[in-house]
Amino acid sequence: MSELPDLFEFDSIEGNEFQERWDKYIEAVYKRFLKGVPSGKLSFRGQKISCQYRPETHGKHFAFWHMMQESYLGKSEDDRTPDFERCKRVDWISWGIQNVDNAEEVRVFRQRPRGREKPWAIWLYKRDYVIILWERNGYYLLKTAFPVRSGKRRELVRDWNNFKTING
Repeated sequence: MSELPDLFEFDSIEGNEFQERWDKYIEAVYKRFLKGVPSGKLSFRGQKISCQYRPETHGKHFAFWHMMQESYLGKSEDDRTPDFERCKRVDWISWGIQNVDNAEEVRVFRQRPRGREKPWAIWLYKRDYVIILWERNGYYLLKTAFPVRSGKRRELVRDWNNFKTING
């Protein structure tokens, strides 16, 4: 079992101008995402995990931007703002998926259905971070990943307790 990766801090990027540093940082975050997620050969419950590439946004995977930007209901990825807290946890996505059997760090459970969607949560509960997968026919779609705030924490606790009750 490996250790949870360190946060990838913006301050680790050198440069004089903020925009120059930001451009380098987001490219480095994207490279880490590509290495860990689409190229990481991730699986869950014996099935492949895929992520959504299209529609391409700013020359990068749709899934990347969806996971690295603040959540705004109804706004497209083009109209959302990158979130440093999400970006610096980019390496936690693949680590969480690869460590689903680490009961000390990770809680894995099916959440309440959302319409026809069957979401699964991989919750790094001691770190307040969650990865959401949607069950598909023959694979899982990596939908999102983000730091957990209080309202979402209540939902995750509720779903975790329901899952434990049903599944022992």
